Amino acid sequence: MAAIVVGAIGLHIINDVLESDEEDDDLEDIFAISGASLMYARLIVRDDRIKSQRYYETTIRNYLPDSFKRFFKVNRETLELLCENLALHPTLSTRIVSGGRPQILLEKKILMTLRYLASQETICELRDRFGVSEHCFLKSKKQVIMAVIDTFFNKCIKWPDVADFPNIAREFDEMGAYNFPGVIGAIDGCHIPIEAPLQNASSYYNRKKFHSIILQGVCKNDLLFTDINVGWPGRVHDAKVLRNSNLWEAGFEKCAHGRYHILGDAAYPLKQWLLTPYRDNGHLNQQQRRYNLQLSSKRQVIERAFALLKGRFRRLKYLNIKKEMDMCQTVVCTCILHNICILQNDRLDDIINVDSDDEDGQGHVNVYPWLQNDAQGTLKRIQITNRM
Repeated sequence: MAAIVVGAIGLHIINDVLESDEEDDDLEDIFAISGASLMYARLIVRDDRIKSQRYYETTIRNYLPDSFKRFFKVNRETLELLCENLALHPTLSTRIVSGGRPQILLEKKILMTLRYLASQETICELRDRFGVSEHCFLKSKKQVIMAVIDTFFNKCIKWPDVADFPNIAREFDEMGAYNFPGVIGAIDGCHIPIEAPLQNASSYYNRKKFHSIILQGVCKNDLLFTDINVGWPGRVHDAKVLRNSNLWEAGFEKCAHGRYHILGDAAYPLKQWLLTPYRDNGHLNQQQRRYNLQLSSKRQVIERAFALLKGRFRRLKYLNIKKEMDMCQTVVCTCILHNICILQNDRLDDIINVDSDDEDGQGHVNVYPWLQNDAQGTLKRIQITNRM
């Protein structure tokens, strides 16, 4: 607004001079005044952009541990682990460049990214808070997200070793008031709200009446993700997402050839390695109802994992990102950081608030004829039901 007002004044002065019979020297003076006015306007516009002075250098240093964790959703020990490991990544390694502005420190880049993921602050608010330009902020964020994926994905999100299956199954069985044998994980889909895409927006409009992409996750009893699949449009059925993920072909082998299993809701097909509840048609017997109850009590860990993920990284409450690849990379990065925090015992138990995408816990029923229950899965479910 200041630039418009001062510029208008300058033009008014020039018009007055052109209509008068003053000497050329006076005209030159007026143009000099006008130029100074426009330069002053630019200074006013720059001054309107208020940046935090030395926020990273001073304010963050003075945060108490609780304040630091409340703001960045990780503790300082987790930050140190990230700095130590990401310093080796090519895009984040320190380069010696003569001249120009000094490089942004690695720790500052990571903190900017953590705050971006932990909040719903706008890019303008974040860039001003950390005293950097919008371009520098976006570039740093992308570098950190890619470095986290490259450095930690295969280390942090991995299927457990077969040798660990007995212990995992025992911990699942002992969790809560009910028993369920042979469980090494739980699977579900989670909707990540997004801005409506410019193309094929209807494909992303889900049954809950908002645009989203789907995060399919498998987790253990400790809420660690062991398998993820990100990016399918929100309108797609959970069973189809599974059918097009690597887990579909590898699930039987991953579960020790069906000796162990993961648990899913009614949206999924019944397999020897993937057990689901009986469909409640109003005629279930007592054992079948008990089986459903005990399965549900174990399967809720994946809902708690999603709740913790979204509670820690509130950016997932709404992703206003244009490019689909950037959306997916952001979600994958948060899943990795989620696992790192759990492995570091960096807990945020007070923010877990289960808000399942399927309020009834049954999911939307599997309706795909090419995903029918198989005989081995049906037999295994009957055997487990009879032992309850």
